[in-house]
Amino acid sequence: MMLENTDSFEKALEIDRKVWEVLPKIQARKIKELFNMVDAEDANEQYLFKALEFKLAAEDFESELQWEGSNIRIIIKECPWLALLKRSNREHLAEKISDAICMIEYGVFAGEFVDGLDFNVISRLCSGDQVCTFELKKSIRDPVA
Repeated sequence: MMLENTDSFEKALEIDRKVWEVLPKIQARKIKELFNMVDAEDANEQYLFKALEFKLAAEDFESELQWEGSNIRIIIKECPWLALLKRSNREHLAEKISDAICMIEYGVFAGEFVDGLDFNVISRLCSGDQVCTFELKKSIRDPVA
């Protein structure tokens, strides 16, 4: 908000994007350390699931995680960031902020545990949906000929 006051909302959002390209890496690495999560090919998806549970709870999200095969679905029922924007009468900025932060944060965080996951947004509270629904799915890449 300080940068927004001295420059512009767009400049502040640009800086936020840069921060959220780094902060989730730091969070993931700290969680790995706290839970002694050693890189192991067969355990990384389990570690990611446990780390997401911890991260969301620590940040006061009301959420649910679903895990099917290699796919993890994140369902957020209450978002503390959206609640804060509402309390400060800045809810009209929520979609722009989500476009900048949520789209980066979860993919970067997951990438610290499992390579080759795609991050997809199904629904968002800030867009008027009932919940945020995000999916982390194994990428299907065309083999190089």
